[in-house]
Amino acid sequence: MFRALAALFGYYLAVAMIAVPLTLAVPAAWESGPFGIAAQTIPLVVGAVFVNALLVRQRLADWEMMGWAGAARGPRAFGRGVGLGLVMALGALLFAVAFGSAGFQLTGGPLTAFLAVALPVVAGLVAAALAEELLFRGFPLARLARAAGKAGASVALAVVFAVAHLGNPEATPLGLVNIGLASLVLSAAFFTPGGLPAAWGVHLGWNAGLGVGADAPVSGIALGLPLVEFRTGGPSWVTGGAFGPEGGLAATVAMGLALIWLTRRVAGAGEGDAT
Repeated sequence: MFRALAALFGYYLAVAMIAVPLTLAVPAAWESGPFGIAAQTIPLVVGAVFVNALLVRQRLADWEMMGWAGAARGPRAFGRGVGLGLVMALGALLFAVAFGSAGFQLTGGPLTAFLAVALPVVAGLVAAALAEELLFRGFPLARLARAAGKAGASVALAVVFAVAHLGNPEATPLGLVNIGLASLVLSAAFFTPGGLPAAWGVHLGWNAGLGVGADAPVSGIALGLPLVEFRTGGPSWVTGGAFGPEGGLAATVAMGLALIWLTRRVAGAGEGDAT
């Protein structure tokens, strides 16, 4: 276990040594512009990918161990993951409408105005989802699972994942519990044969389904897209309030069902096939 923790510490330190200087070099205008999410997260992606490549080159890990399922299977796994994430997001939104006072409101404006804002946001969400998967799944999860098992590693990183979101706007205790639950869902997706592309896809589908599809806050962050707006209403313990659906029971139910389904997939794949 000590070696696993030391490996994780070294991994995060190496990524930080690359990502921090790159982040400091990003102009403030880029971070505040339409591609702001991408500008803030791409340095983490670059750092993590570079460290992953270095680990493979030094034969300390391999691409399969880190969850890359191969060129042929990867895109399909990513697409299916996006689909699952979208279904989860839709389920959470509909639950909030059915059991709370949440609702959708058309804000008007042309489709071109929506696309002008949505496309840069989607690009940013793609980068942000990949960055978090490289930091909390990928090598860290696979390496820790060798020492603590899949369940133990998933729970440990779920706690770290939730703690990493403590500073998000409007964070609530239930919201942080749901963030940890989301991490378990993504870890379960990682351990299916789809590997990291599947987890990346689920992450992206969930965030995009909430933030782009309904303009709902994503982990407390309002993306401010035109055309459609999701009003969370109340009670907040159901709808999530200002933190967005992730702060309420709506997300707990959606993620819980997804976790059950993915866990069965992992068990059905068998130890020899799971990534």
